Amino acid sequence: MKIFYDTEFLDDGRTIDLISIGMVAEDGRELYAVSSEFNQSAVRRHDWLMANVWPSLPTRQHEGTRCATCRPSGPGHLNLDHPDVRPRAQIATLVREFVLATPTPDLWAYYSAYDHVAYAQLFGPMSNLPAGLPMQTDDLVTEAKRLGLTPGDLPKQADGHHNALADARHNAVMAEYLAAVANADETSDHR
Repeated sequence: MKIFYDTEFLDDGRTIDLISIGMVAEDGRELYAVSSEFNQSAVRRHDWLMANVWPSLPTRQHEGTRCATCRPSGPGHLNLDHPDVRPRAQIATLVREFVLATPTPDLWAYYSAYDHVAYAQLFGPMSNLPAGLPMQTDDLVTEAKRLGLTPGDLPKQADGHHNALADARHNAVMAEYLAAVANADETSDHR
């Protein structure tokens, strides 16, 4: 069974620091988690992450403080009390349980290389990936190319861009579209 997923992360060229992960299984189950441990200061210095990822995270402002990030125009802080915000070890457990609850799990993502690394690093080095968890992620872009399409030919996401769960849901939409194209190609080949 396919699991569509997406991650948001801070990449400094050496390390991929997980911000959030969203997973959607073909049976309708969903998982969303935000790391309580990513480097918030580094994210605040990253213009693209602040513009695109930070707004989708559960954040809060401190009332009546002198905190520079909590001033009315500031971005605030990650809300560590929000139920979606968890330590990496808890996220690893949730991801492991989610994937292992899926018969013959098959991971799929859009431009999947970094997503796979962010997912796998939840468990430490690749050699620590728990038994039963996929050691690779299939790529929706590669499947599109195989079918003679470009990423621009795929369905467009209406909203929720760069929210890991919204992106995972859209990955499922793109996969459904690609399956329909593949099925149409097979049907026309058998005529």
